[in-house]
Amino acid sequence: MPIESAIQYIYIAFDIVFDKGAHFVKDSEDCDHMAMPQSIPRGLLRHVIPRLLRLKDMTGTEIMQTLHEFSEGEWNPSPGTIYPLLSSLEDDGIIETVKVEGRSKTYRLTKMGRKRIGVRFHRKSIVGHRMRLGPKIWERLLDQADRTQFHIRGMVYSLEVLESLVNDLGARDRSRLLKGLKGIEQHMSSLIDRLESGGT
Repeated sequence: MPIESAIQYIYIAFDIVFDKGAHFVKDSEDCDHMAMPQSIPRGLLRHVIPRLLRLKDMTGTEIMQTLHEFSEGEWNPSPGTIYPLLSSLEDDGIIETVKVEGRSKTYRLTKMGRKRIGVRFHRKSIVGHRMRLGPKIWERLLDQADRTQFHIRGMVYSLEVLESLVNDLGARDRSRLLKGLKGIEQHMSSLIDRLESGGT
């Protein structure tokens, strides 16, 4: 898997962490109303669904089940969210119906859809920025202690995702990942030194 794809999956994982991370504000019953909805933005789903169909043809039910599994059971996407998007993507020529069994349709990615995926994901800085806007806004509204926990959870989850991807990376992508991690290591080392010395 190319490192660019790995980075995009981390952006998606971060949105899932965003929903999970909201759980730490539910320690008090008074905070129940502050819990974030267990979902991800439809704008993000318009990128995710074609990406899933690049792997294999799927029905709407299979797409919902896959998203449920990817979120480790944290999110149950509703038909009211998925099917209108499938219809819209089909109207746009991104996906097409390849089989109909009763009321069930199997979808696949079109040639134009595959081309669009390449364009969208090569613009990873723009896509990543848009995907992180929601979490970024929510993070700014948290108390200082909760903001710290929010980012710790995000870092741990991202590292777990990277660990799961390492075996599928080629030599070039492993080298690029190593370079990025060493850069992060320097920041981490500097922060740890500041905390241990009691400095600011």
